[in-house]
Amino acid sequence: MLSYQHEYHAGNHADVLKHCCLVQVMESLCKKEKPFTVIDIHAGAGVFSLGDERIAKTGEAERGILLLCEYARSHPVHETVSQYLLRERPYIDAGRYAGSPELVRLFLRQGDSHHVVEKHPAAFSSLKNQVMFPVKTPDGIFRAQAKTIVHNADSYLTLNALVPPQIKRGLVLIDPSYEDTSDYHAVSDAVRMVHKKWNTAIIAVWYPLLERRRHETAQLLTELEHCAKLGTIQAEYFKIEMEIKNTAQDSFNLNGSGMFILNAPWKLDKTMEGCVECLSSVF
Repeated sequence: MLSYQHEYHAGNHADVLKHCCLVQVMESLCKKEKPFTVIDIHAGAGVFSLGDERIAKTGEAERGILLLCEYARSHPVHETVSQYLLRERPYIDAGRYAGSPELVRLFLRQGDSHHVVEKHPAAFSSLKNQVMFPVKTPDGIFRAQAKTIVHNADSYLTLNALVPPQIKRGLVLIDPSYEDTSDYHAVSDAVRMVHKKWNTAIIAVWYPLLERRRHETAQLLTELEHCAKLGTIQAEYFKIEMEIKNTAQDSFNLNGSGMFILNAPWKLDKTMEGCVECLSSVF
């Protein structure tokens, strides 16, 4: 929806869970020299200023990524969290926050393919500008990498046009705002379409845990499980959820959030269980 602005929620506990999972998937894709494709259909601005008044208004980043960074300075954290913070902390130290498109860019190599989709005019403009700048990897090196292609268009129509990609190894990330009930149906339709046209793709779906949307969430997860069973060979999948202690602190009234992963990399489910256990001690 064009009315939705991620700046109000950027860096919250749900973002942290999603990005920890994303970093693990990217780590897995990079273990092989073979190129990969990443398609992110709800990209947002890419990088956010922590001084943005919208971020300050909700305080969700302060109780999310900033709280986690502070916690990790004096407490041991799960390796999954540590690997995420290794990429995120340089942005935090500079008063910025890296979203999913920027995190993916940190892993891109020459030959890889990266498509990001953002329809909101302001977010698209910021994203288009951001991807023009080279990224510095955690080891401090600017390296040659694949170009990020930014699409200012409808997320689901663009996804349908992009799959199957020429490089048939990779990831599709789906994380809409879920402001409307229609978002839940659109996500299940998109996963079904991608899995049918590109059945080897890792498909990562983020979803919110909202008391007022319990029925929609249950139906979505049921439909996603059915999607995994399409075709002659059932695809492996898992879901991981994190509930937070004090939902009153969240302006979106999130009870927590979850990730549904289709064709997940080996052992990602066990890795994310340890991640959630660690994050639950913080949030």
